[in-house]
Amino acid sequence: MQISVLLDRSRPESLTTQMVDQIREAIRCARIGPGTRLPSSRRLSEQLAISRNTVVRAYDLLLMEGIVESRPASGIYVAEQVPRDAAHLHPASEFRESPPRTRMPMPLRHARALRAPQSTGNRLLYDFFPGRPSADMFPLKTWRRLLQNNLSHGGGAGLTQYGEPAGLPALRTAIANHLAAARGIVADPSRIVIVSGIQEGLALAARLYLARGALGVVEDPCYQGAALAFEAAGAEVASVAVDRDGLIPDDLPRRTASLLYTTPTHQYPSGATLSAERRTEVIAWARRYGCYIIEDDYDCDIRYQGSHLPPLAALAPDCTIYIGTFSKSLGAGLRLGYMVVPEHIAEAVCAEKSLLNNGNPWLEQATLADFMHSGSYASHLLRVRSHYRDSRDCLVAALHRNFGDVRVDGDAGGLHVLWHLPPGIPDAVTVEALAQRARVGVYSLASARVHFQQRTALTGRALILGYAALSPKQIEKGIARLSDAIDDAIDDPATDMAALFSDQFAPPAVPVSARRDLAPRLRQRPALRRSPSHRAFSSMIVVRQGGAPMPILRNIYRYPIKGLSAQPLPSVELEAKMPFPHDRIFALVRPGAPFDVSQPRWGKKGLFVMLMLEEALARVRTTLDVETRKLTITQGNRQLIVADLDDEAARAKVEEIVWQLVPALRSAPTLVRSRDGHFMDKPDNVISLINLATVRSLEAQWGIKIDPLRFRANLYIDEANPWEEFDWVGSDIRIGDALFRVDRRNGRCGATNVDPETGRRDLDIPGSLRAAFGHKELGIYLIAREGGRVSVGDSVLTPADAATRSVARAPAAPRQPDRQMFMCGGCYYIYEPFAGIPDQLVAPGTPFAAIPAHWRCPDCGTDKSTFRPYVEAPRSHPAI
Repeated sequence: MQISVLLDRSRPESLTTQMVDQIREAIRCARIGPGTRLPSSRRLSEQLAISRNTVVRAYDLLLMEGIVESRPASGIYVAEQVPRDAAHLHPASEFRESPPRTRMPMPLRHARALRAPQSTGNRLLYDFFPGRPSADMFPLKTWRRLLQNNLSHGGGAGLTQYGEPAGLPALRTAIANHLAAARGIVADPSRIVIVSGIQEGLALAARLYLARGALGVVEDPCYQGAALAFEAAGAEVASVAVDRDGLIPDDLPRRTASLLYTTPTHQYPSGATLSAERRTEVIAWARRYGCYIIEDDYDCDIRYQGSHLPPLAALAPDCTIYIGTFSKSLGAGLRLGYMVVPEHIAEAVCAEKSLLNNGNPWLEQATLADFMHSGSYASHLLRVRSHYRDSRDCLVAALHRNFGDVRVDGDAGGLHVLWHLPPGIPDAVTVEALAQRARVGVYSLASARVHFQQRTALTGRALILGYAALSPKQIEKGIARLSDAIDDAIDDPATDMAALFSDQFAPPAVPVSARRDLAPRLRQRPALRRSPSHRAFSSMIVVRQGGAPMPILRNIYRYPIKGLSAQPLPSVELEAKMPFPHDRIFALVRPGAPFDVSQPRWGKKGLFVMLMLEEALARVRTTLDVETRKLTITQGNRQLIVADLDDEAARAKVEEIVWQLVPALRSAPTLVRSRDGHFMDKPDNVISLINLATVRSLEAQWGIKIDPLRFRANLYIDEANPWEEFDWVGSDIRIGDALFRVDRRNGRCGATNVDPETGRRDLDIPGSLRAAFGHKELGIYLIAREGGRVSVGDSVLTPADAATRSVARAPAAPRQPDRQMFMCGGCYYIYEPFAGIPDQLVAPGTPFAAIPAHWRCPDCGTDKSTFRPYVEAPRSHPAI
């Protein structure tokens, strides 16, 4: 390397002293960094035209000061740690006194930058950032081959010469062919200008047509970069509202405007498509007022259903500036996009482009041109559409699974959906903050690079969820984690429930999105440890292997009113795919909650009076006669009421009794009956099961008595091994005449902290589970596959033999090195060598060290380097 040393032979200091002073000062000011190799004495003497001995003497002085160090057979290097006294030395020569300085002026125009996502302070496990494609879907092999081919054939010339500012002709031709076939835009390549993305296209248009006093029009809400580009040009920015059919033409300003920015194909962020009628109206308005339309064909290449409407550029090429990008279909790192401009302004756009950056890199343009000409781009679009469609279906299914009936917009295409938050959870900004603390990235309009002028129901109660960059398992786990974060906030006794529902922008009553069932290959089982492969139930199994006793059904309970006491049953008749009969079919709506009592549907538990916050509910016992719908409420030995729940006056008396129990409520709650079948904490038709052996193991480990009714399950089994039920996830079990699929584990909420007998909040079950095991799960959810009668005393038939079921969490003996388990630092997944991961071609018995370094956690996708040795904790007595 060369270093800057300026020697002045007219100065009294020797050349050696000047060299030492200047090199020392360069190191002190970090112009030459630690560890930097200095030029050899011969090379530096030739550079400065001085004797080599002068350089050698200067280096010797620096070595004596400890500023540099000599490495044998390598050279002279700046020391990694410069001595403190040497770092504070000033040059021997005195600098001349500086002349008076005038404060340097600020920029005449300071543009606002795009709003970056807020930092969470830690790495997100599941990031639903919008508009980010999947890195796994990038055609890396084909791209590498085309890249190497371009470097081998003409790469030197292409990399050393300036290209046309408008872009590589081959790429412009390929884009013209693609637009003609896919979008119906017939454009000569001379009308196409290659840019670095949508933002540069917006900046070019703004530089050409906007100035102080001009009017630029944008959608409200819209992509923030458009409004900022117009604002940076000095223009006045007017906003026009959008609805489910896109931009509203009647709201366009009735005066001269220079530019109108719109996203008619897949409006950002709402996902709306501009109707054909409105497209005609927008074009007529633009021609009437002499305004160019900037058509951002956002997500045009990613559409899952139906056909695209003709773009504005195909309908009105004379007044439309069409901009597109490869950031969504390939990747934002390519920094390649394009503009299709009217023929009469093409020369002006090219000239303006030449003043900005004189063109884009040749290599990426040449590779993309070959990628498109070869047909690889069209094939790539087919692959990603299928993949992203599955990801979208997985996201919508996960939202239904955790939040019930949901409304999402923009799911016909693109890489994100707009989720309108249902009643019972906080506003978008609060949910975003809760999610970030749980290391899940979801984005309100305020943080997703969205421009809006007024706060509305859309801006206050909607989240943008991108899904393309996540795997189906990551999507399911991320949404489940988001739901748990919201539930944990509601479970907190310190939560101000009135403030929780104070948002005045409650979502309007609109049709909810249709449920989407996942394809079988996409159905994932949530697990914090390895689950066995599915084993179908065989009716020939009647006893456990080894003569162990068969698990039996010990208790059956239903809870007629959500939050109130259990009602024991001797037996129950279950139907396939249906919830537990008459379980939580009534609920007490919290005063002031945004809940339509005339159309009662499933909602998040924060909408209702519940045991976790209103402990006094445990003082009473309830019994419901399902035939007559008469509810009996008793307190101790005293009968408070026998009410016919079909009678409005009787229901009012029940509400008064509950208010007397919980006087902190600002008014009496409203008793409602579900039209969806139940008010359980989960919206799907699941039946909860608790293994009493697991509860007893916790009692022994923690040294406390735990009432199993804290867990408010429907079925309680006994004679199984502790924690054995977790190994049934994904398999079938039979109880009595009914066949069940074990769907997933049950995460415990704050209601388990309340003693069902005394009503006192005396334990911290979820916190203690998390401290002991890294999760808060206890019990499992079942889905009835075949209906039938289930009775107390029935055997529980499971698909595994007894020898493989011992999964009790007792202290384990130290494992041999090749049997050592490892835990993921991101999601607590545990790798067990004896099991391996057959789905990822990791054979059973493979030690963790033998897994390739590029391997990632199958649950959350984090690097192998985050795993740590896992040692099961000894029994302890946590403070609960």
